[in-house]
Amino acid sequence: MMMNLSDLKTGQIAIVDRIISSDDTRRIVQKLEEKGVVSNKPVQVLRKAKFSSPLHIRVGSSKEITIQPQEAEMIIVKTDISAKDMISDSTTELTEQVKTASLVSLTTIILVVISGFYRILITGDIHQGNETKVVANVVYNSSSTGTKNQTLETIDKSQIQPTMVGSIETVNKKSEFSEKAAKKNNQNTNNHVRATTHSPPQNIQPIAKKITNKTELLELKQKLYNTIDQTWKTPINVTSIYLVKVDKNGAIAAYEPFNQIAADNLEKTPIPSLVNSDATNKKESLKTEWAEFTILFYDNGTLEVQPQ
Repeated sequence: MMMNLSDLKTGQIAIVDRIISSDDTRRIVQKLEEKGVVSNKPVQVLRKAKFSSPLHIRVGSSKEITIQPQEAEMIIVKTDISAKDMISDSTTELTEQVKTASLVSLTTIILVVISGFYRILITGDIHQGNETKVVANVVYNSSSTGTKNQTLETIDKSQIQPTMVGSIETVNKKSEFSEKAAKKNNQNTNNHVRATTHSPPQNIQPIAKKITNKTELLELKQKLYNTIDQTWKTPINVTSIYLVKVDKNGAIAAYEPFNQIAADNLEKTPIPSLVNSDATNKKESLKTEWAEFTILFYDNGTLEVQPQ
């Protein structure tokens, strides 16, 4: 079945059959071909903005572009596609991606090898420097020890013995005092552990869990996008950004304007009307599982939802 690209629904995939060309539209056709829109190329409508704004489409398996509505009307596509139509283009793009990944991997391996050799050279220099320092310290310590021994030999041994006896008695007394203090500290510690162990547990507030599963986030993102897109009626003159928290069912529980411009345009968005007015239920819904998204209302009528 043949139709214009502008007639495709959001998410629908088709194959480019041809582009309507004339003398007046030759430059537009050339521009589309430079973007990758050529015959037998698969295309998918990702987002259709309101108020006659550009279309966001995917060309091939990964390239995303925007085109004007009049350009979309020039592109003739066929919707009755088969797996054979998709395989050739996907294979070509996959081959290019594999080549790119291989080059990146090879570059990484080379950098790792060079870094390893550099570390070996640096480590060898440091090791040699440390050996030199160790040898110097050994020589210095040996000479110092010899000097100290010669000095000690000149001291009268009879004068040292009484001093050593008095020092030994003092050390013994300090050791007895230290043992008593240690026993007392151990007893106090054991009593504190017993008291702490038998004390009743405190009430612990359950911690809310942020949703990180990619599949769940994609489902919540699409649900949030559809809800806002269906209720957004008033155009916005300046792009406005909002941060919202939704529960596991996709309902908006809290929101916050990103800046003053977003705060001024808040009433032009459907966000306030979509928030649960029951404060108790809103608070309870965020105690289990929640996700955070950034919502962008563009001045050209395009809506975008991105997970945080």
